[in-house]
Amino acid sequence: MTTMKYILTTAAALTFLLSCNKEKQTAKKITKIFEADYCYKQMMINDSLPPKISYLNTTAFREKIEKENLKPFYTADLNHDGIDDYVVNIQQKKEYRGKEIAINVFPLNRCDGMGNIAIALSQKSGKYRIFNPYKEMNEEPIAAKISPDGKFIHVLRVKYTPSRNVDYKEFYETDILTVKNNVTTEYIKTPQKHTINEVKIELHGQFLMTLDFKEKKMYLDHTRLNKLDAEKTYFKKMSKEDEEQLLMLLNDMDFTNIDNSENTPVKNVGNYFLDINYDQNQNKEIWNYGKNGGLRTMNFYDQIILYIYQFGWTEYEYMND
Repeated sequence: MTTMKYILTTAAALTFLLSCNKEKQTAKKITKIFEADYCYKQMMINDSLPPKISYLNTTAFREKIEKENLKPFYTADLNHDGIDDYVVNIQQKKEYRGKEIAINVFPLNRCDGMGNIAIALSQKSGKYRIFNPYKEMNEEPIAAKISPDGKFIHVLRVKYTPSRNVDYKEFYETDILTVKNNVTTEYIKTPQKHTINEVKIELHGQFLMTLDFKEKKMYLDHTRLNKLDAEKTYFKKMSKEDEEQLLMLLNDMDFTNIDNSENTPVKNVGNYFLDINYDQNQNKEIWNYGKNGGLRTMNFYDQIILYIYQFGWTEYEYMND
């Protein structure tokens, strides 16, 4: 009996040591991924959780969030390529606090304000894409973790009252995110599919783009981007690949169910306006990101910006009547 207890105790101790060693190796790998990134080299794994947030520094908040059993980082194959991805709770290194690292190229924002979380997704190149999906939305998540089944990312976000004050009773709410086409988006069980006829996208003071799915063309007006003449109209043909990509993003957005009552401005850029004509000449208007579905609209806007910076725009010749 004594021998059996010794064997079990030794096995448990060995398992614990192996687990600790694996965690240390993973932490080293995450640190190496951070060091290779221009912005995230100023960040590190936060091993003192829950994170310290000045306006939520109350006993009630700490008691609630401690029940989440947060870990410094989580490992899972989020994009289903057979390689580990990471969800990391982060903090800024002491030597970078109070400093800014700037990238002055639109549409990239400065490296400050990186937030409390980072997602590192493996890429075909062998490198990692590391990002905070909420950075451009004026949102600062409290922390993140992975669901027990490893399929979803749970992000704890500050909860606000209808008057946009911090809710000091509930403190936070949880977004459930999934990874699709190498980007994170809010999880929707079954998005509604629609026939998209035409979409107008406007970024105040920067451009107006029209996607005509009947003509299979994109039109660009009033653009102050990509060194195009703001006084002229440009167009480019919509390839089959472009069409499929855009329709997928729009339908995955589940746009008819986006609540437009809360309009978060786009950080450091301006205000977006989205007008979608679909099915039998129905219209859906969305200002900025809308109250829900913010990551889905942001992914769509990011794709539009990429199209603007691509070559292939041709000046549109107006026909005389």
